[in-house]
Amino acid sequence: METLKIDPLNQLIPGGIPFGYLILVRGDLGMGKTFMVKQIARGILSRYPVLYVTFDDDPVSIKSELSDYEARLFIVDGFNLGEPAGKSIPSVVGNVTELDSRQLLNIIQTNLPQVKARGIVIDSINDLLANVDPRSLLLLLKEVKMITRRYGTLSVIVAHTTTEDISGIIDNMEYVFDGIIEIELDPNLAQLGIPVRRLRVKRLKGLPHAIDWFYFTISRGSIVPVNIDDIKKALGAALNIKGG
Repeated sequence: METLKIDPLNQLIPGGIPFGYLILVRGDLGMGKTFMVKQIARGILSRYPVLYVTFDDDPVSIKSELSDYEARLFIVDGFNLGEPAGKSIPSVVGNVTELDSRQLLNIIQTNLPQVKARGIVIDSINDLLANVDPRSLLLLLKEVKMITRRYGTLSVIVAHTTTEDISGIIDNMEYVFDGIIEIELDPNLAQLGIPVRRLRVKRLKGLPHAIDWFYFTISRGSIVPVNIDDIKKALGAALNIKGG
């Protein structure tokens, strides 16, 4: 079974993420989900073409950030919703003109075999969450999972769980995914005004993985581990000094 190994997920999934798996990356805005997904995309692009569906960012930015792999990067533009700006970029192979799950699925099914992609990225599904019936979105996810199996792709979908309603919808659809990566702020430290990000592999079907939280920050374009024990010790010392 072919897998993808990238930092820092190597520390949580020693065997790597298998091709043929559909992965959900979920969490609040600003947690680093898109950064993580682009790390995964780079890993796939180092070997194979990727079909990158972008709703949250301009294709120009996606192309710029992944410029080292431009020849293997194929973009579906859902950001401009069919405006001319999205059609003038050579890397763009498809344009979403309306927020409709069936249209997106048709674009993916048409382009994936043509570009021989082994990776699919959808960043994110929130526009669809807000504009289509949840049943239609569920069918889209199941169809993407079928495509993932058929073509042996590694497929990654981002969901911004910014509200309880959206989080609840995603909760009900988690069973469709082969793996789930959660990214959030540590709630206890956040209450103290210390924003420390953490991620975990909530589930990975049939494969061994650590369920511990991995604490990190993003610095100079890289994910940098954070020693949470050092933070807690420093915080404890500061509180003792203040209390004394």
